[in-house]
Amino acid sequence: MGTVLTVSRKKGEILETTTQVVEIKSINAWTAFKLGLVAYLTLGLLFGIMVGIMFGIIGGVAGMEELQNTPFAGIVGVGGGFVGGIIFGLIWGVFYGIAGAVGMTFMALLYDLFAMIVGGIKITLKS
Repeated sequence: MGTVLTVSRKKGEILETTTQVVEIKSINAWTAFKLGLVAYLTLGLLFGIMVGIMFGIIGGVAGMEELQNTPFAGIVGVGGGFVGGIIFGLIWGVFYGIAGAVGMTFMALLYDLFAMIVGGIKITLKS
């Protein structure tokens, strides 16, 4: 722990700033799980819906060509392909969120193990 004296720019006052070095010894696994779930679920849903829309458009066009001579060509082709693509995107997003949360939890537990063996990450805080 150290003390650093700095000069204020306004009135030439001397301000005292303290620095403190702290070590991160443990990461709460439940907190890592929640953070990973929210972060990866958001990213997975965004990416999954974009890919799902792309698959939906491709599926819709393919469905229209395959069912050209039927009275329901436009409805079945575009609707089935597009809805299927969106469902794929949602499923992908949820899977990605759960996998990311499990991965972050595993990494937090590994960090705890290695921090016990070699020590945690040290950071410097100033106040």
